[in-house]
Amino acid sequence: MEHWITMLREQAAQIAGGNYVPGTPAFTRAPPGMVELSQDLDNLALVFADRARVQKTLTREVHHRVKNNLQIISSLLRMQARNVQDPAVSEALHHAHSRMGVLAMIHRLVYEQSDECTQGSLDLDRLMAELCAIMRIWYRDRIKVKYFCDSSAVSVPLDSALPLGLFAVEAVSNVYSHAFPGRNGGEVSLKFSVDGDEEAELCVTDNGVGFDAESETGAMGFQLMNAFAHELGGTFDITSSAQTGTEIRLSYHIGRQALPPEI
Repeated sequence: MEHWITMLREQAAQIAGGNYVPGTPAFTRAPPGMVELSQDLDNLALVFADRARVQKTLTREVHHRVKNNLQIISSLLRMQARNVQDPAVSEALHHAHSRMGVLAMIHRLVYEQSDECTQGSLDLDRLMAELCAIMRIWYRDRIKVKYFCDSSAVSVPLDSALPLGLFAVEAVSNVYSHAFPGRNGGEVSLKFSVDGDEEAELCVTDNGVGFDAESETGAMGFQLMNAFAHELGGTFDITSSAQTGTEIRLSYHIGRQALPPEI
C-alpha cells in the first residue's frame, strides 16, 4: 500500500509541476480505490491543461487587441502632428506618437513570441532590433544622421521591457531633437549590455553639440527618463559637452522586479 501511496504523491507532484501526461497506465494493478483516485487525478490534470490552453489563448488575444488599439492611437497622433502649424505642438505630438508606437510594438512581440511570454520574458535582442528599426523610420528625414544599434542576446522580464523600451525611445528622441541643431549630419549610438552578474546597462551616445545637463532636470524628457529608471530600480546619468557630445547611461539589475511607475 505504501508503494501506491508514494506513486499517487508523485503523480500529484507531476500535475502540480505541469509535466504530467494523463493516461499513464501505472495503476493498472493497484488495489481497489487507488485506481479510481489515480483516474480522478488524471481528470484533474486534463482540466488544468485545458484551462492553461484557454488562458494562453485569451492572453495572446488581449495583447493582440491592445496592440491594434495602440496602433490606431499612434496613427491619429501622427496625422494630428502633420496638421499642426506650431512646431512645439507638432514635436510634442510626434513624441507622443513615438511612445505609443513602442507600447504597440512590445504588445506585438508579446503576441508573437508566445513561448517566451508564457515564461514571463521577452527576447531583448529582438526588442532592441525592432526598436532601432522603427526609430530609423520615424527619423528617416535625417538622412545624414548615422544610427548604430547593438544589444546583448538575453531575455528580460515583461514588466521591465516596457520602461526599458520607453527609456530608449526618450533618450534617442532627445538626441534627434537637440543634438544637431542647424545640421543633419551626426552619429547616434544605442548599446545595451548585460554582464555575468545580470547588471544591465543601456547607453545612448551622440557626437552633437552637447548641452548643460543640470539645466534640463525640469524638462519633460528628463523627468520621464528618471521615472523609467526608477521603475527599473536603477539609475541614469547624463554627461555632455560641446567637445564630446552627450552620453545617457541607464544602469539596473536585470533580475530586479520592476517598481511602480513614478511620473
